[in-house]
Amino acid sequence: MANVFPTIQRFRQSAEQRLPPRLHGFLVSAALIGLCALGYHLRRPSVSLAPTLYAEDGAIFLQQAIDQGAGSLVQLYAGYSHLLQRISALTAVNLLSPLAYPGFFLLVAWVSWLLPLISVEGLIGAGVFSRLMRVAYIPYVYHPYAGETYLNLPNAYIFFPLGFILIAYGAVARQGSGRPEPPWPAALRGLLFLYGLVAAFTGPFMAIYTIPLLIFDGLCRRRLPLRPLWLSLPVLLSTLQLYFSQLQTTYPLSTAEALRTLLARPGLLLDWFTVHLISPLLGGYKPWWVLRGLPDPLQLLAVLVALALVLLALRVVTGRMRQPALLLLAIASTMVLSLSSLLVATRRGVDPSQMVIEDVGGRFFYWNTVLFLSVLLIAFVLLVRERRTRQSTACRALSVWLVLTLVFYHNNVVPRPIEVMTPTGEMRTLDYAEQLREQCRWPHPKLTHIYGGPMWSFQLGERQMARLCSVPS
Repeated sequence: MANVFPTIQRFRQSAEQRLPPRLHGFLVSAALIGLCALGYHLRRPSVSLAPTLYAEDGAIFLQQAIDQGAGSLVQLYAGYSHLLQRISALTAVNLLSPLAYPGFFLLVAWVSWLLPLISVEGLIGAGVFSRLMRVAYIPYVYHPYAGETYLNLPNAYIFFPLGFILIAYGAVARQGSGRPEPPWPAALRGLLFLYGLVAAFTGPFMAIYTIPLLIFDGLCRRRLPLRPLWLSLPVLLSTLQLYFSQLQTTYPLSTAEALRTLLARPGLLLDWFTVHLISPLLGGYKPWWVLRGLPDPLQLLAVLVALALVLLALRVVTGRMRQPALLLLAIASTMVLSLSSLLVATRRGVDPSQMVIEDVGGRFFYWNTVLFLSVLLIAFVLLVRERRTRQSTACRALSVWLVLTLVFYHNNVVPRPIEVMTPTGEMRTLDYAEQLREQCRWPHPKLTHIYGGPMWSFQLGERQMARLCSVPS
């Protein structure tokens, strides 16, 4: 390990001397993004090689796009707009054959997943982020709870806004360092504004992260954080998502009743914290399989040890940052997101015992997993690459953590094909294309079932049927 970093450094310096700076930076960024995409693809190659419609909510967005047209863009589902998914569904039903829906949605999911990587590389090239931020690509690609988020367009509100959130943090960091906003072309500012606008109406996550960020920026600069407008306007509009979800959505339980329900079961809260916030930091579900069998005091001790390790890594990382308050703010927003997901689920009437099942609502803990694993990995790299800290207690503790994480790592990606029962009682794999071929043999549209079971389905309209049956399948 001691010789790895000097070797990489020499290779990088040699490449920088031979190539123009901009070309070198572009090639490095393209290569890293390509490696990340390859690693992500190899987690479950069948999803990209044989795309199909999947995830329950996708049927709802498709059906509303077919029935309501452009009016579907202003509909809410579970309190949120899901604008990216609705634009994708509306584009598909108006321009594409139903046979092309899976491939198109997969393409949008890939682009959505790549946008945060492109954003980070752009911020590194602009000198806002350190190259060390690239260490965070590892948990971004290999985060263990991937069943609900892996190239899943209906749940793309988890990772699609992340790129704009990172850009927002980068813009505030640049202003905090006293550097003015670079003279970006109007076209780029327009693209950033559109990205922020779609991200703001795709889910609540952008609001949870960027509203506190702008408040923090305004307090630091002692004036309203209205510039740049491509940043402030989407953030202000994102507050509507919180308004719709919290004030315009009716739940069976009030906030006070939900809190009483949770506080009355401290053992269940400990299990929830362990399975969703601690186990991912040790590689996935396997640590939970061990910890859930321990008495509560021992389980609590294990949780406290993991938290102490996170605090140790956080101390190492913030000690080398120019503006550590931004990282602490991101962590605070992440904890608010996770705890609010627990509270909202309880307000919806979900049995608390169902919230400690593996991967139930795993998409809401994606942010915790990626952020805290990034902090742990960056701290490890910082300690290892300096000779005076390689033999420190902190470095040894993080080394033990890294070994345990590799041992317990669980590539949890749920297979997409599912089995369904035919009218004759036989089990067969749900085949989207075969269902569409059968559509053209019937005088009227039939329900088309997608991944998630027969209860999740949609029905093509006349225009979609005409487009499907006019093209040989």
